[in-house]
Amino acid sequence: MTATVTAPATGHPGEDGRALPVAVVGMAGRFPGADSVPRFWENLLAGRESVRRFSPDELRAAGVPEEVAADAGHVPAGADLADADVFDERFFGISPREAALMDPQHRLLLTCAWEALEDAGTRPDWSGGRIGVFAGTSLSTYLLAQVLRSADHADQALSYPVLLGNDKDFLATRVAYRLDLTGPALGVATACSSSLTAVHLACAALQRGDCDAALVGGVSVTVPQTTGYPYQEGGILSRDGHCRVFDAASDGTVKGNGVGMVVLKPLDRALADGDRIYAVVRGTAVNNDGSDKIGFTAPGPAGQQAVIEAALRVSGVPASDVGYVEAHGTGTALGDPLELRALAAAHRAAGGPAPDCAVGSLKANVGHLDAAAGVAGLIKAALVLHHQTVPPQINYTAPNPHIGLDTLPYTVPTVADGPRRTALRAAAVSSFGLGGTNAHCVLEAAPPAGPDRPAAPGTRHPVVLSAKDDHGLREVARRLRDHLAGAAPRPAPRDLAYTLLAGRQPMPVRHAFTAAGTDDVLAGLEAFLDGRADGPAAGAGTAGAAVRAWLSGRDLPPDEWDRDWGFDAARKVALPSYPFRRNRHWIDADAAPAPTAAPAADGPVTEGVTRERFTALLEKHLGVTGIAPEDDYLDLGGDSMLAVEVATALRDDFGIAVDLDVFGRLRTVGELADHVVSLTGSGGTGTDTGRVVTVRPGEGRTLFLVHPAGGTNFVYFRLAVHSRSTVPLAAVTHPTREEERPATLRELAALYVRQIRREQPHGPYMLGGYSFGGNVLFEMALQLRAAGEDVETLLMLDTHPPEAYVGGHIGDDEFERAVPLLLDSAAADEEQAELLRREGFVAAWRHNHDLLKGYYPDRRFDGGIVLVAAEEDEDGSLLDTMRIRRLDKASSWAEHADGPVEVLKTPGDHFTMFEEGARLKALAATFDQALERLGGGSGQ
Repeated sequence: MTATVTAPATGHPGEDGRALPVAVVGMAGRFPGADSVPRFWENLLAGRESVRRFSPDELRAAGVPEEVAADAGHVPAGADLADADVFDERFFGISPREAALMDPQHRLLLTCAWEALEDAGTRPDWSGGRIGVFAGTSLSTYLLAQVLRSADHADQALSYPVLLGNDKDFLATRVAYRLDLTGPALGVATACSSSLTAVHLACAALQRGDCDAALVGGVSVTVPQTTGYPYQEGGILSRDGHCRVFDAASDGTVKGNGVGMVVLKPLDRALADGDRIYAVVRGTAVNNDGSDKIGFTAPGPAGQQAVIEAALRVSGVPASDVGYVEAHGTGTALGDPLELRALAAAHRAAGGPAPDCAVGSLKANVGHLDAAAGVAGLIKAALVLHHQTVPPQINYTAPNPHIGLDTLPYTVPTVADGPRRTALRAAAVSSFGLGGTNAHCVLEAAPPAGPDRPAAPGTRHPVVLSAKDDHGLREVARRLRDHLAGAAPRPAPRDLAYTLLAGRQPMPVRHAFTAAGTDDVLAGLEAFLDGRADGPAAGAGTAGAAVRAWLSGRDLPPDEWDRDWGFDAARKVALPSYPFRRNRHWIDADAAPAPTAAPAADGPVTEGVTRERFTALLEKHLGVTGIAPEDDYLDLGGDSMLAVEVATALRDDFGIAVDLDVFGRLRTVGELADHVVSLTGSGGTGTDTGRVVTVRPGEGRTLFLVHPAGGTNFVYFRLAVHSRSTVPLAAVTHPTREEERPATLRELAALYVRQIRREQPHGPYMLGGYSFGGNVLFEMALQLRAAGEDVETLLMLDTHPPEAYVGGHIGDDEFERAVPLLLDSAAADEEQAELLRREGFVAAWRHNHDLLKGYYPDRRFDGGIVLVAAEEDEDGSLLDTMRIRRLDKASSWAEHADGPVEVLKTPGDHFTMFEEGARLKALAATFDQALERLGGGSGQ
């Protein structure tokens, strides 16, 4: 039921083409290791990492099974949020039952909304309540993990109390209802860019006059918080539980939990109201990558560059003023380089950023806050400008070599930098949502305050306090006393009185007195806390009259604030927020999740296949008669194309699925017949997915081969016929079902590593592969080396380097144009081409090609490479259509290996090098030479 919001493509220009300057006047938040924004800033300045490792007891309490916690691949780390279960329900007029059913994300956002307004010195009833709410939240895991797994609520998924308390649709509207706000209340859902997209929408609403101020933010709390996560090679989560943004060892991010809220007002209104301004939003932009990227969840550099350029353009801020950028910065080996290159391209197009422009990302400190990530980045960037100090980037030792930081106009600070001698004039924030919605915000330092106009000496000001109950009032007074006692410098009594009157919502339980100086204020607070009757009296004059009116329960609207108090020149100051009660509201799960039933077998019910019927089928497709069981399939003229035809007939006529590799592995007609006949009683599945198949037995260590993009290993069986080497050859098997295929090349490589380690538990390993297979084996080698295994020199058969693929996404139309070119290169006639489509070869090729587009190695291989390269160029039209760059293979692979790259040439091009006859024999001879370089023997 999530509301869909369509955002403008760029900023919100006024009549002069520039955006309305919007002041950031208030902040509130809860972050890992920080219960407030000031503590959050302290942690950033100190370089503290709030990601931590969870104890066995914490994992057990979170429901992590012992065997999962003990698994070497489980990472018991995260950035948890303290006190996510507490909430002052009575303050907001909510019943305990409703509070317990409510997602803690909703409770936290509501609490921080109030605190942000207090930090802004903006009463909810200010301007008739014309305050908007724009906010995003993550999925309600509290609903899934706690509420629906409790005995009392397991069957109430669609009941109104459960729905209202947990659905994203009611996040912003609940804040508006409970705080009586009448501006737009919009839930914004663009994944991890939600809260910065909300900033963009709020600025647009302020520009249009839909509201006079806006509460903007996001929240993300995953329940339970202390489960850790399973590490997946090639995934976005870190191997060791640390996020290393921009670093050479970066391998992913860590989940964080938190909430952030800001209050935005038009700059001219904020100045007139004497607001404390952290920074000024000068321009924002939002766009989407569209399909111009490698996949739905992948980053889109073109979209990122475009959104940065749009925000700069509408802001009117020169790029040369931007001295700090809070990057999206997830610490992934692919995402960080793409982001910084897009940022640099946008800045250079606009004249370049400020000298020594710093970049950072708070995800290293607090993890990835998902829907709250954008607003957390905005808070950090605004504080950088407010304090003129850049915090250190933690977990950064050496730059990621794929970024090329030495060629970019940015620095990564490793110590706190500030206050700056040269003023930081502007900063920027990027937030890029999973799925492609990009947001960018350009901030400017707050304008300098005008000359102070102090109140006339001896002027007494009304100091007004209020709360929901007596306990709350005492805590309000105690917090204010402690704050003033430790403040340096102390706020002027006029400014303090103005903030309390203009910036705190009047409540029923009250206290007030008059004060002419800070000592008066402290004395009045002490007297109230001590219960003394000799505290400051209301006194005479306008201040005394205001105190008496306040104590009688009457509000003091702005038009009655006497100019004698000097409030026309007063400035709002930072004061403590309301002392909310810490009541625990939580529904504990007490129903174990229902076991998942194993799926029923859905293999076809087949008519029996006899050896005679299979032989007749082969004779029909081969066009020969009198085939004997000992005849060799390849010698009879069989090849991979014919294997497709036979496999199709077996499936259509008998309901039997036969892996195409079988026609290479089982060479004689008798072996093939026995295999096919055996499938009749086994449900009709003859795939080898999940294990290694033998291509050729031999002596010594096995060379494990990885298939090309089509997913079959037939080329290796044909190659083995002509190879004279005695090195045993085996091949990994590609998942035949589309739903079982990994989503990333790293995951596919991890699958194949598991396959070969079942056959050979420990190294040294020998790996080889053709085309796509070369890229996969490279990643396999990196994973094996990371596991402490020895991997010898890699054998690649005409393999394009990663740079040839990454980022060049193709759409469906381009792919359809490429298919005929591919099939023509593979020498398939029209009938065979249609069969290849039907048998999934084309789908597998598309899937694997997309994996290449999303892969870039995260480190170098510490060995060498033997590259068997085709002498002739590949079909240029196919390369262009598939957006594969023409690069020198040897020099490009040399950038990824510490050892030498040796090139052995072979006749033909990328495809024709496997043509039966002289070219295949020449390839086999070159292949044998390569095996010798790898340490394998050769036959006689």
